[in-house]
Amino acid sequence: MNIINNSKISDEITKTFDNLTFNWPYFVLSLLTLTLVVLFVTFLVYKPLKKMLKARQEFIQNNINESIKAKEKALEAQESIDLKINDANIKVSNLILEAKSESEKIINDGMQKAQKQSELLLQQANILVEKKYKDFELEQKKIIIENAVELARKILKRELKDKDNKKLINELMEN
Repeated sequence: MNIINNSKISDEITKTFDNLTFNWPYFVLSLLTLTLVVLFVTFLVYKPLKKMLKARQEFIQNNINESIKAKEKALEAQESIDLKINDANIKVSNLILEAKSESEKIINDGMQKAQKQSELLLQQANILVEKKYKDFELEQKKIIIENAVELARKILKRELKDKDNKKLINELMEN
């Protein structure tokens, strides 16, 4: 059975290929059709598709280039901002140091002024105390002298003259 099938298949193939002959008009027509289809696909599909892909590639490349430029600008801006921040920090530190030194100077000046004023007040108080002490001393001497004169008058039982009075007062005042 296998041989019968093989011979049938072989006969069929021979019959099919025997009927095939080379036909020039069909060949030329097929060649023209193939050329037209290739031209049609080339001009209406391939070239527009190629242009579109090229435009898309350029668009993507432009976006990549722009993003790189934007990143570079951002980095430059960040560096600039960092420099400004560092400068500002330095200026702030300097201002703080200046303020501290100025405040210390003001405090020292204030302390010196306060010390001078306290010394002046102390001197004035000492002068006032001395004056009050001398006034007190004079007042006490006057009281003592008046008491002494009164005692002397009682002891002597006579009135002392102004001349004697002054003499006694001067003697007591000197001592």
